[in-house]
Amino acid sequence: MFINKDLLDFFASMAEIKKQKRDVFNTLAEDVDDPDIRERLLQISSNEQKHVDQLLQSMELVNGGPYHDYSPRVQPQQPSNPLQLHPVVEEAVDHDSEGDKNESTSQTQLPSIKVSEEIPFNTIESVPVLTEAEAETGDEEGAMDSEQPDSAPDTFLGTESIQIPQVALICQNIGPIEHSQLNDPVSDLQPPSPQNLYSMNTLKHPLAEVFGFTTTDLSSKAQRYRSNRHCPFNNRVPNCTNEHSKNPLGVCSILHDNKPVITCPVRFREEWLITDDAASFFFEEGVRWSSLTEVKLKDAYGQSAGNIDVVLVAYDEAGKMVDFGAIDIQTAFISGDARDPFDFYMKDPKANSLMDWSAQSNYPQPDYVSAIRQSLVPQLIFKGSILNSWKKKMAVAIDRSYFETLTNLVAVEKEEAEIAWFIYDLEQVASGEKEHYELRRANVVYTKFQQTLSALSASYPDNIEHFMKLLPELADR
Repeated sequence: MFINKDLLDFFASMAEIKKQKRDVFNTLAEDVDDPDIRERLLQISSNEQKHVDQLLQSMELVNGGPYHDYSPRVQPQQPSNPLQLHPVVEEAVDHDSEGDKNESTSQTQLPSIKVSEEIPFNTIESVPVLTEAEAETGDEEGAMDSEQPDSAPDTFLGTESIQIPQVALICQNIGPIEHSQLNDPVSDLQPPSPQNLYSMNTLKHPLAEVFGFTTTDLSSKAQRYRSNRHCPFNNRVPNCTNEHSKNPLGVCSILHDNKPVITCPVRFREEWLITDDAASFFFEEGVRWSSLTEVKLKDAYGQSAGNIDVVLVAYDEAGKMVDFGAIDIQTAFISGDARDPFDFYMKDPKANSLMDWSAQSNYPQPDYVSAIRQSLVPQLIFKGSILNSWKKKMAVAIDRSYFETLTNLVAVEKEEAEIAWFIYDLEQVASGEKEHYELRRANVVYTKFQQTLSALSASYPDNIEHFMKLLPELADR
């Protein structure tokens, strides 16, 4: 019978996590004087042991026979019978003032913990637990064919499990188990999703978001968007059109230095946050406005000056247009090859969600210099100059890591500004067992148009002597 070693090792690592959590709650119970809290902690420990048993049953199903677990099982201690208070003491307690009760409770009791509560996985750090020999054995047996990278995607086997958290963290990060998990034993036999073990910021590949979802999100919604190449960020059509409409590069953002960097302009349309922010710069509070996308702009000779990404139009009470402002979206270029890791991931998202792409050549990363020279500055020259001559304000939506590469910008007060730089981050958010990114405004910087154009288009010449030394060498070739 074929034995799926990857799945067995994954179940084993999860069982180890549960055992450690069980032991933590047992330790807490030993240090608590309140009998009710002690009993609750022990009950949680007992629930963790049930999860261990169910994981071991799952391993038996995969293995086709009994799975031998040689690790010592720590049985939860039964709570000792609470002391019966003397009637006189009970009467004294009943007549205490409410303020004394609150003060006493705040000094002596742990936070209230429900029986059905446990620590969320995503609050616990991971540390190596397998020996080097075990890791090597796992790599040999789980090796893939030559079409895949040598290091992909045995991250499950790797060497990572969960570290026992500090008691203070436990008390602060308690969260409930889903009701369905408590009542449906079959659900506990399903392999937990990999994001319980791995943070998005420790992935070893460059794909932060694919068709709007993290690579480790294996939910039915994420799979539907991937299979249909849908865009969840208000694209002009339902499907992703990045680079090509028939075979789009569905990478919304890439990971660089463990942080997501937006590389697709449509990614900035999430919840239309950029229009709300820009309207606060363009118009007075309370003005009615609407938005248009991809508006063509021409110069005095009828030549195209490009498309304005988003135009906000303000109306008076009679519905007549009275003002407008333009939003320009700037994203980093990508140096290297993002298509190869994307195509490899899309072949089997479940198997490749934790692939290791770090050893591959032409590893993609953001290219800010090219983006400034080939996109930002030309658009300021052509589109920005026309808007400025009309005395219309311009807002630029930009990723924070990109904005930080812009030098010599001179900030002014909002009232004096002709350009507003709305700077955004992708913030990592946990939703149940899944993690995703949400667009968040990090800052706003106001500048004047001519000062900005001069600062971004300025060149810094090298010493002429260095250039002249090269000329004889070039002439002799």
